[in-house]
Amino acid sequence: MGVVVVVQTMNAANYLNIIADQLHPYMVFVFPTGNRIFQQDNAPCHKARIVFEWFEEHTDEFHLMSCPPNLPDLNPMEHIWDVMERQLSAQTPCPNISTLRDRCLDIWYNLSPVMYQKLVASMPRRVAAVLKAKGGATRY
Repeated sequence: MGVVVVVQTMNAANYLNIIADQLHPYMVFVFPTGNRIFQQDNAPCHKARIVFEWFEEHTDEFHLMSCPPNLPDLNPMEHIWDVMERQLSAQTPCPNISTLRDRCLDIWYNLSPVMYQKLVASMPRRVAAVLKAKGGATRY
């Protein structure tokens, strides 16, 4: 599990700053011998030219997985967002943005490592299900 970065508005410039300032050093630390694979979806800020160019400049350090349009089935992060959203919804409404931020961070840092392990372990099944469905919807 990595750090969480909170931004008011996500755009290509903010996303690139997170990639360069947070993700890059984290990945180098976690995978010092290389073999760094990064997955992102097709959000507009992920597909921006400046982001693409940054990954092109770092092809020797990262393998960027391509993601077909409208295919969240292979992204375990979508399931983490769902868990966080359910936990937030179970609480009283947030009176302000600061409280919402604090609650999100609290949930993030208290998510079970077992959940992450299960999500990673499920990847071969997810890939097989998507292949079987020929890119269509799966139970994931």
